[in-house]
Amino acid sequence: MNAYRNTGDFAPLTWIGRHPVHVSTVLAALHALTMVLTAVAMAAGAEAFLQALVFSSNGFLHGLALWQPVTYAFVHLPPYWMFLIELYLLVAFGTEIERHLGHKAFFRLYLVLLLLPPVLLSAAGLLGFSSMDKGSGALHFGIFVAFAVLYPSAEIFFSVQARWVVIALLVVNSLQCLALSDFVSLGVLLVDSAAAYVIVRHMRHGDIRPVRAIAEWMASFQKPRLRVVPREKANGGIDAILEKISRSGLGSLTPRERARLQREREELIAKDGKF
Repeated sequence: MNAYRNTGDFAPLTWIGRHPVHVSTVLAALHALTMVLTAVAMAAGAEAFLQALVFSSNGFLHGLALWQPVTYAFVHLPPYWMFLIELYLLVAFGTEIERHLGHKAFFRLYLVLLLLPPVLLSAAGLLGFSSMDKGSGALHFGIFVAFAVLYPSAEIFFSVQARWVVIALLVVNSLQCLALSDFVSLGVLLVDSAAAYVIVRHMRHGDIRPVRAIAEWMASFQKPRLRVVPREKANGGIDAILEKISRSGLGSLTPRERARLQREREELIAKDGKF
């Protein structure tokens, strides 16, 4: 991993005693706070209010709930113990990403992973497929994917390399979503994971923006144009063979070159109608 850089965009935002505070630390604290508030709201019977914060393609498109593409990730409904692992992924691996890419690049990465699923679910809603999404599981897993792209050989979880841990968790989570027929969660998981992979592969200290990185990656899948190459150039050209004969004589030709020369001779005779 990179050495800690203590200046500019790579330094901690602040310090609490001897503990550095990063963007990932602030986000983790915000998620922890909203989890507590979610539990309190549920206990107070304010589930209708919480449902208004969850992303709904119908609510966003037709109800003008413009806050939902942001608030959905902070609704941990209901609170669950796996959320502690999410916070660990965010703090431990998010901090390393910040040290490598800087605060601004990390925040842009986080923002794209936050907003991309609602954008795609809204597009599906326009096509008639309504959906809902809540929580930050896929978002924080995307942060872990980003870390594994930066440090694929880093040994974590019983000395297993990060790349293999990411693949194993992605497969297990995908199978779980399939078993539950939860195709929305599956799509969000795959979208955030792919976006994290693409963005971090292209970003170098914030010199390429995440949206541009995704656009360049999508452009790479365009069908390449076929270029017509003259037959002589595609096969090496008869001129090279004739030049070789002029320099070294007919006996210097290889069997393949002799066959090529004979084939060209026959084609010329057939073309000109000579015998």
